[in-house]
Formats: sequence, structure tokens, C-alpha cells
Amino acid sequence: MISYARLRPGRGFAPAHAAAYYIQRCVTHLAIRRFIASILAAVVRLRHSTLATRTEPDLQAALGDLERDGIAMLPNLFSASQLEDVVAFFLGERVAVPGGGCTHDALAAGLTMAAYDLATVTACPWLMAAINSADILRLASAFLGCTPTLCSVGVRWSFPDPKSPDVTQAFHRDPDDWRFLKLFVYLTDVDGESGPHVYVAGSHKTRTPWRVRTYTQELLEARFGKQNMRPVVGARGTTFVADTSGIHAGMPPRRVPRLLLQAQYSILPNFALYYRPVAGPGHHRLDSYVNRLILDSSVR
Repeated sequence: MISYARLRPGRGFAPAHAAAYYIQRCVTHLAIRRFIASILAAVVRLRHSTLATRTEPDLQAALGDLERDGIAMLPNLFSASQLEDVVAFFLGERVAVPGGGCTHDALAAGLTMAAYDLATVTACPWLMAAINSADILRLASAFLGCTPTLCSVGVRWSFPDPKSPDVTQAFHRDPDDWRFLKLFVYLTDVDGESGPHVYVAGSHKTRTPWRVRTYTQELLEARFGKQNMRPVVGARGTTFVADTSGIHAGMPPRRVPRLLLQAQYSILPNFALYYRPVAGPGHHRLDSYVNRLILDSSVR
């Protein structure tokens, strides 16, 4: 969980962050956005050579799915034993909630979502190595056109029957950077009743409004066709990536809570966030450029 920067005047206002964030938000034409993204990627490549290109044979299937649909299924990120360790770790850690934190089994009723703080997430066994695996970074690099920046990572619970669903549980677009790719891993089993991620295939090819807005399922089915409403269901460990500038939603669970890992890779930082890298002992072998916003590389 990474806190948001203050983008409007007031105490803690970050004018440079606000300018960088809103400039890219105001450019809504898809071709112009992609052109600017390509220029920014070229600048990054001058100092940090790309880890893979779009011509890599082993990346063609995932890149093709991302180009056509905006979403691609991947092999499981964790082995069965690693997944056991990851889930057990989070079940035993405190979850950040208003006013402090508590263990998962002590969470108050009526919560819509609850997330773990960044230091807890980065301390999870296997997790940082997995989201920095060569296969994931090469795919992100080929998609972005440069060595990626890990601009966010988080693990959070979604709970059944929320009284007021979170905005991420309505259909929306992410407005985070000129170009970015998000990785998802289910840490609990997810079926149609337990909060599947739903992606509107092809919506990443349509113009993004400069204002953040939500969409109804009825409107999306009428515009894109019911067949393009793509729910992702699967056992824990299910792994996929998506261009979340396209329309998507994490549906509210109806039966059991859902635990989800998300990591996002971008060309630039997400200027809507306020980064405070955490101590990363044991992570010194990870790429310091990729992880600079998340891990304090000075700590060994």
C-alpha cells in the first residue's frame, strides 16, 4: 500500500507531481499518447537498455494478447510451495486499517477492502523476487519499450457484501502513466462469486476521457458486446497481466473474501503516489533502477 501524493493546493501540496500527473491525464488521443510514450521510453533506453524487445519469440503470445485484447494469461508466478508460504505469511501479518492495524481474523465487519503496508508486502518470502523475475521484467520491458519502473506493489483483501463498494469495484480505467502494465496474482481461489477481475477486451484501444469516471455493465455490454466482458476465474496462483488503461473492475465478492497481489510496471513513476522506499535487506540482488521507488537500495 503506497500513499497518494497531495495534488491539489493545501498542506503537503506537490506541484511538480501534480503537473506531471495532470499533463498526461489531459492528453486523451490514443495515437498521441502512444507517440509520447515511445519518446519517453527512448529517453529511458539511453541510460537503461531495454531487457527485451517486441521481437522476442517467447513473448509473442502474451504481447499478441495484450495488443488484441488488453489482457493476457501467464503461467503461475509462484510454485505450489512458494504460494503456500506467501499465503501463510499474509494470514499471519497485520492488515492496515483506519486507526492502526490488526490481524486478518480480527478485521471488523463491514469493511470493503483492507491492504497490507508496503514494508509487510516487501518482507513476504518469494514475493519481490517473483515480481522481479526475468520473465515478468522482459515482458514488461517489451510492452513498454524500455526497462520498466516498478511503480506500485500491493496485497489487499476484498470482502463480501460491502455496503459501499470501492471505486475499484466499479468498471473504470487507471490513469497512472503514459503507458503501464499491471500484474495480478490471485492468492485465494476466485470463481464467479468471489470477486473475479473483469476486463473489457478491446477497451484499451479506445480514447480515454481526461476525467476519471465509472461505467455500468449495461453500457459496456451495449458498446463492446457481452462476449468482450472477460472475467478471470481460477485457483489461487492464477496469474495474468493487463493494460489497465482499458476498462476493468475487481468485482465485489459475494461469498468469501479475495486476497490479491498487484504489481505495476511503467515508464515513469506514478506521480499520483508519494513514494517512501522501504528497507530492503535481502533484496540487494534485485535491479536497483527497477525497484528504486519501492526498495531503499542503501539498506543491505
